[in-house]
Amino acid sequence: MINNAGKLDKRDLRRLELFCEIVEQNGISNATHSTGLSQPVLSNQLIELEKSLGITLCKRGRSGFELTSEGHTVYRYANELSSVLSDFSFKLKGVKSTLTGHVRVGILDNTITLQDNIIPSAIEKFYQLSDSVDVTLEVGDYTFLSEKLSKNQLDMMIVVLGDYNTNHYAHVQPLFYEKSRLFARKDVANDIIRNDYSLSGQRINIGGYSAKIMQEILQIEQYDDVKLIDGWNVESGVILTMAGTHLSFLPTHLIENNHFQDKLIALKPTKWEFSSEFSLVLKSPKNTLTPAAMAFYHCLLELSPL
Repeated sequence: MINNAGKLDKRDLRRLELFCEIVEQNGISNATHSTGLSQPVLSNQLIELEKSLGITLCKRGRSGFELTSEGHTVYRYANELSSVLSDFSFKLKGVKSTLTGHVRVGILDNTITLQDNIIPSAIEKFYQLSDSVDVTLEVGDYTFLSEKLSKNQLDMMIVVLGDYNTNHYAHVQPLFYEKSRLFARKDVANDIIRNDYSLSGQRINIGGYSAKIMQEILQIEQYDDVKLIDGWNVESGVILTMAGTHLSFLPTHLIENNHFQDKLIALKPTKWEFSSEFSLVLKSPKNTLTPAAMAFYHCLLELSPL
């Protein structure tokens, strides 16, 4: 319970910001690099915040950094407050001057046929805000885009993250989903169906962020002679599947909106499928975005079905 919520002042807002950074960096020591403040200063700010709130936010010591239940609640509320303040700041800047600026956006490849892809509509909405804005798009795979983001060559990227990548970034905002199913060339699919959907002896492309999900869906452990190919590039998957030598999990929109739909068949489409979550990813906290980048961020969020 927060005892002194009514007594918070502007210094506590800054302390809440530092508290969030400490949480996101998993400890005071790690947060010294991102904040530029020394460990004693951060520790003192955290103590002062706890005094203002009248609660203990975290356990710290030799056992490591760990939030209390109250700390988890305050962290959630602080993020909500930060979002409100950012929105307010963004709206004020819109009142003061015409929106100007250039936004660099990275987009995962092979999404152009995705029906739920909100990016074209967001770009249209963004250009309607001002004649003095511009957008540059970089299209590529995750590795290519994440490297550019890390070098500050992109303001944001829209990609699918695995669970192990989510914590590498300061801000991740889900936007839309993509559905994938296990596809085979028609003649190969018919043979598999005749064999009661046995995957015995098949080569299957399994890799990337969804490798574990793919294996669980197919119950791979029941086969001794399935050959798992460690790799999941969409275009190479289509080529290998068209060759009839491999089975691949492929985005349904890519197959259904191309000539592939006459040559490839989804096996057990209601069972052997999964969804991938596309997210808007920032290297730094959202409040560090330029006014133009923040405006494009809001255009995306307004169109997101999530």
